[in-house]
Amino acid sequence: MAFYETEGNRCMGNSNGEPDKDIYSIEATVEAGPEAIRERERNPFKSFRYRDYRFFWSGALVSNVGTWMQTVAVGWVVYDITKTGNPSAALGVINFLNFLPTTLLTLFAGLFADRLNRKQLIIVAQILLMMQALVLARLTQVNDITIVSIGGLVLFGGVITAFVFPAWQAMLPDIVPGKSLLNAVALNAAQFNGARLLGPLLGGLVFARYGAAEVFYVNAISFLFVIGALALIHPQQEKHVRSGGGAISTLTAGLRYSRENRLVAWLLISVLMLSLFGMPYITLMPVIAAQVLGQGAAGYSVLMGASGLGAVVGALSVASLPQHVGRGMLVCIAVLGMGVALLAFSLSRNYYLSVGLVSLVGASFLTGTSAVMTGVQSAAPPRLRGRVMALFVLCFIGIQPFSSLIFGWLGGMIGPESAVLGGAVVLLAYAVFLWLRPGLLVEPEENAGG
Repeated sequence: MAFYETEGNRCMGNSNGEPDKDIYSIEATVEAGPEAIRERERNPFKSFRYRDYRFFWSGALVSNVGTWMQTVAVGWVVYDITKTGNPSAALGVINFLNFLPTTLLTLFAGLFADRLNRKQLIIVAQILLMMQALVLARLTQVNDITIVSIGGLVLFGGVITAFVFPAWQAMLPDIVPGKSLLNAVALNAAQFNGARLLGPLLGGLVFARYGAAEVFYVNAISFLFVIGALALIHPQQEKHVRSGGGAISTLTAGLRYSRENRLVAWLLISVLMLSLFGMPYITLMPVIAAQVLGQGAAGYSVLMGASGLGAVVGALSVASLPQHVGRGMLVCIAVLGMGVALLAFSLSRNYYLSVGLVSLVGASFLTGTSAVMTGVQSAAPPRLRGRVMALFVLCFIGIQPFSSLIFGWLGGMIGPESAVLGGAVVLLAYAVFLWLRPGLLVEPEENAGG
């Protein structure tokens, strides 16, 4: 059975007594002068004016810190178990199992995100992910953890995550108005990557002081915060109207829309390139830290945290940009920047230089994905938003099982740093292609005005 959010009223204000998002904007425009309005538009934290977004953002931050703590711990446990064999391949297989469900199930998940109550869907998913963390913690605590059990639990978590990602992304326009969407997306990316900074650092500290099991227990507790935050918000989800098409037609409606919309198609291709050829350095990071840079668990955690720090800086920079800044230009700059930074990182043998370079990689990746996500969310009609965002998730995350396997295999054959170098070269070639064909990522109104 499908459920829909109906709390609040866009004309009279929401159920918490606060003015509606759109009325708030109109009143502010009347009362404020032009300078004050421009200043507020440049405020990188303007989306925090909306109560639901504040709860949404805060709960997600705490939960994501726990998730990144667990991600780092799992990577190091896998490396420790397989270091006498082929750790690059083992890490590739674990990442393949983590992201494979996203590849296979995302289109179905997008349909669920359009037809079901997104808030309730996300809450159920958080409960199941909390159970996964508890089982992982218990197995580690009794010293019964194996590659097989890790793989099975990672696969379970991947299935749950596959169903929650499209709903999570599609819910943002339900809690902030369209004019604040780029800012909300950037701030959401800032919290995710702030967690990516804090999570590895805290995870490394807890791991070194207590062990992996305690890291997994902390992650389980963190899910309580996002569950509580979601229970307090009231998204204005548009009621789904069933179309007259068949099941396959309904399922693939987002795919047809994206194929027919040139801008959306190339935005999705761009995030696909960033994920496929740019992100495998995360999979190979434990091996690079240990075998190339001579670091242990603490050094590996700092490298992961530095990538998150760069992403936070990139997110806040994007959040501060005026609304009229072209998203196509941001994507081009991001692809070029990530390619250059990964090229230098693959050649670096200095630990401190590598820390700085992965920060640049994180900033570039965040800039590109934020621009793409905002463009896709803004373009997609509400009735198709979940299914179109499912395609974004498929290109962003669903491709990673194959990139993890390919680059894990390449890392074992030619060395992890050489595998990262190959991905950097492909990104640089794609950046040149985009600069030579600037119209591909230009919005129709920009073309008309140009």
